[in-house]
Amino acid sequence: MISLLNTIDRQKYDVSLWMGSPIGVFYELLPKDIILLSDDRITFLSRGKDGLLSLLKQGHFLLFIGSLFRLLLSSINKSYAGWLLAKLMPVIEDIEYDLIVDYNGQHQLYYMVDKLRGKKKISFFHSDYAKWPYYYQMDRYYYPKIDFIYTISDVCAQSLKIFFPDLVHKIRLMENITSPQLIQQMSNESISDVKIGGDTKFLLSLGHVCKRKGSDLAIQAASILKNKGIDFKWFFLGKELEDFSSLVDRLNLSDCIVFLGIRINPYPYLKRADLYIHPSQFEGKSIALDEAKILCKPIVVTNFSTVGDQFENRVNASICDMTPESLSNAIIELLENASLRRKYQEYLSSHLIDNSNEVNKLYQIIENQ
Repeated sequence: MISLLNTIDRQKYDVSLWMGSPIGVFYELLPKDIILLSDDRITFLSRGKDGLLSLLKQGHFLLFIGSLFRLLLSSINKSYAGWLLAKLMPVIEDIEYDLIVDYNGQHQLYYMVDKLRGKKKISFFHSDYAKWPYYYQMDRYYYPKIDFIYTISDVCAQSLKIFFPDLVHKIRLMENITSPQLIQQMSNESISDVKIGGDTKFLLSLGHVCKRKGSDLAIQAASILKNKGIDFKWFFLGKELEDFSSLVDRLNLSDCIVFLGIRINPYPYLKRADLYIHPSQFEGKSIALDEAKILCKPIVVTNFSTVGDQFENRVNASICDMTPESLSNAIIELLENASLRRKYQEYLSSHLIDNSNEVNKLYQIIENQ
């Protein structure tokens, strides 16, 4: 999203960004010349159970009751719960836009369709729809009401076409925008919280710390690495959605696994890593992997359904099965095989792509009205 916002030509277009919750570590990276829209009521509704007390304190009793019911409903039917959340959210800007882009889907899609006015409306779905089928009940009703459904890879597009065969003409592809120049510039910043000495290898994973991102798989693979005498430290950058500290302690890995939490700028860590490890169960088209490619890092990645959109095994990365044994074997091979590391790095260096022209697809929608 931030790369997209930085790419849009502000000489031709005014940009407003609606934020459900205008906080977070990436807030300061937003362009300074965009119009930020927010509403405390929407912020509290978006925070789920953490926002209930705030709704009460602000006197929004009906929203409190609605939000409480929505949270109970979400354990039964996520699709209808998302629809209810959109119904609870108030209109914050009653003007007509040339183009409205829903970037996350679900309740934001329903809110855009029902409560915002735009000459054109599009929605993004950033993953393999087959992995998120519980939104289908409402999506099948709302997708026909918008102009286009954008996704980020061929595999993701095919998945959408299977679920929505009547909307094939609306399904389009737009890659995540990444800027090699900006990433390389930001990677030159210094870091002080990673101490690696001697022959210790620096392994890095980016993304939420959770089972869906393969964090448990990575920890089990780390245990195998340690038992085989590999000298390494494995750093995880990302929000800890699940607590794996007990697993780390049980496997006696506290000396070689470090959870750093969220960093606004992950690129200096990525630049200094010996290997980048991406053990995810599934992805749409991973931005973190695109960023690792831009910095020409030797990569080990699991064989999730869309991995072929970004990698070819033993050409630009080592692709392994989703088992601790397969992951650890791929890591050991790449650590010990300097020629294979160079092969990946040379390939990535010669195939750097600046895809900022993807933003032209949005321009065309506006200009063809």
